[in-house]
Amino acid sequence: MARRLGVAPATLRTWDRRYGLGPSEHLAGAHRRYSSEDVARLLVMRRLTLEGVAPAEAARAALSADPSQTQGDVVHAPSVTEVVDAYAHATPMAPDPPALVAAAGHFDNAAVRWMLSRVQPRDALAWWTDLVDPALRTLVGRVTLEGPGEHAAPALVAAAFAELRSRAAVSAARGAEEGEGKVAAPAVVLALSTGRGSDLLVHVVATALQERGVRARVLSSTTPRAAVEALSRVRPAAVLVHVGGEDTDPVLAAEVVRVLVETDETIPVFVQGDASSTLDLPVAATVHRVRTLPGTLHEVVATVR
Repeated sequence: MARRLGVAPATLRTWDRRYGLGPSEHLAGAHRRYSSEDVARLLVMRRLTLEGVAPAEAARAALSADPSQTQGDVVHAPSVTEVVDAYAHATPMAPDPPALVAAAGHFDNAAVRWMLSRVQPRDALAWWTDLVDPALRTLVGRVTLEGPGEHAAPALVAAAFAELRSRAAVSAARGAEEGEGKVAAPAVVLALSTGRGSDLLVHVVATALQERGVRARVLSSTTPRAAVEALSRVRPAAVLVHVGGEDTDPVLAAEVVRVLVETDETIPVFVQGDASSTLDLPVAATVHRVRTLPGTLHEVVATVR
């Protein structure tokens, strides 16, 4: 069964133990086997988790799906936009960075995902500021002895990315419902980072923009050429260039902004971060330096709407 679904056997056991998504048909003795209905629900669970839905909410959707609506391996189950909004019904938790550090240090992914989904469920920026950033700073600065493959900070980063995917899916579903019947497509903001360790923060900002009804796309490369190609492909209403602290390459950051302005001088370029004030940026009416994250969100949203 694990091979058919493309998941690890341990994952199947976890889904059975935590969510009741296990085999239901009993054979002689104590053996159980998966029925067609069980398989249908597991296929729903696998698809939704791959699409970024939190495991608990994916399991709830899988258990409520109609197993009769299947054709082979194709399950007519709720899409992400139809899944119950996990954040509308979640019980909010107060941010507790030490608890998150402890859970990440024990590689308790369930506890990590639980906290990540219930702290500031509708505000990605506050979620980052109050919970994730302090926890990551603690983990990065901590000296520990770990086994092979055990590294708490990257594990927490991976869980945070998964949580952002869930939040972005919910925001996209809300946006599709609110925009139904509208002719004009929503504005798109292109976001990128020129620092070596700032990818997660850029995705946080992009998620926060989507929470405010502004679509965002994050560029994984930091080269000027990639930025120009993305500009042509996405045709954004604005560009956000994040410049971090010590890991910022000031020459690269200035060059990225320069080629963006030269390529299309009508597109606003927001240069965000503590290092923005010291960069040698081109003098243009469309180039804006913004230091704080809240200020960046406010100015970008006001510009593209």
